Amino acid sequence: MTLKPARSDTARMSRGGNLASRAWRNRFVRLGAVVVKAGFALGGLRPLQPRVLLATQRSTDLRGNLLYVRRGLEKRTEPIPFVVLAFRTRPGLRGRLKGIGHAFKAGYHLATARVCVIDDWFFPMDVITPRRGTIRVQTWHAAGSFKKVGYSVLDKTFGADESMVDLVPIHSNYDLCVMASTAATVDYMDAFRLPVDRFTAELGYPRTDLFFDNEHGARAIAAIRARYALPLDRKVLLYGPTFRGDTVSSARYDNDLDLTVMQEALADDWVVLLRLHPFVQVRPTIEPSMETFAIDVSDWPDMNELMLISDLLVTDYSSAIFEFALLHRPMAFLAPDSDAYERERGFYFDYRSNVPRPVFETTLELAAYVRAGNFDIERSVAFARASFDVADGHSTERFVDRVVVPGLKGEPPKVHPPEVRAKRAGDGASGASAGDE
Repeated sequence: MTLKPARSDTARMSRGGNLASRAWRNRFVRLGAVVVKAGFALGGLRPLQPRVLLATQRSTDLRGNLLYVRRGLEKRTEPIPFVVLAFRTRPGLRGRLKGIGHAFKAGYHLATARVCVIDDWFFPMDVITPRRGTIRVQTWHAAGSFKKVGYSVLDKTFGADESMVDLVPIHSNYDLCVMASTAATVDYMDAFRLPVDRFTAELGYPRTDLFFDNEHGARAIAAIRARYALPLDRKVLLYGPTFRGDTVSSARYDNDLDLTVMQEALADDWVVLLRLHPFVQVRPTIEPSMETFAIDVSDWPDMNELMLISDLLVTDYSSAIFEFALLHRPMAFLAPDSDAYERERGFYFDYRSNVPRPVFETTLELAAYVRAGNFDIERSVAFARASFDVADGHSTERFVDRVVVPGLKGEPPKVHPPEVRAKRAGDGASGASAGDE
């Protein structure tokens, strides 16, 4: 059985074919900007508050880096006050109107919080003129530079277009962008159109602390096994495809994994966990005959926790590959449409040459590879080494100490300037010492 809905023509539509929808979108953008500025003006009447705004449009709760930053704030001897603003604007008139309410609140909190931390494009941040004494930090949700984003995709069907960025200068108000590696900085400089001094990779990614927390990891593994009744005598294959669609609101599950083929080849030794991208709202139906072999775990909130229990990751273009590499476990790729995806979205590197291979075009080839079990661990080890300047279990602590705490005092982040970071990299300085001043 192939869990594959009919392919949409959306990804192949030209920008010209979307003129009507883009015109409506731009009207809501203008309205949203007015509402954000109204909330910001109201908040600007109050003194700045020594608190942190954790904001995201990716989900209705905190995940990834923002979740770990929140935990870091709560663990302080004197807990640091924070406000959470987590929402997703739904398609349709009702969803957009609800988003207007979120926009007002976002404007208000952007005006009153000294420190704002986000994990993706956050529209309200781009339409304000920041108050002096505040700091805005981008902790991007992808650990490395893989699929193109931001200004890098203006010529693609995905993301913003010229008419959008003429209205809103996207990614424009960041004081600091936290990167997983110096190597990725060049690509995000292009994606955000920001200078090198707005980026740092010396802090590490807070959410990678999970991989060094044995106690948390053990609890997560036990909870996952219990919820999904995973058998102890079979290995775990985690299948995590990226979403398809021109926008997050049109995200769909559209892949070529044939579970019947996988079951016939692997059922004696493996169980497949299917984890859809959080943007995908329509869940697949798994036939009763496959219930003990293929399990939908999309309702588990933390992808990284699912990685802990997995022996092999299979994906197409998901940025989960970066963090899975930290486990030094094998990966495989099912990507029959890589050429089309390159045209429609694009990558920052040559896909087939640079992912921790192998790449397959059919489920039959993938199943044969998994059954043979001749995995190349060294590819994952090398990929992790190239993708993270620092990953040691203390990234959250560094972030709070060197970004949040100074920011609450109206001071700039305590990170080294670009020329010092370049010298440290050239001298072969260890990422583990990145916390030293």
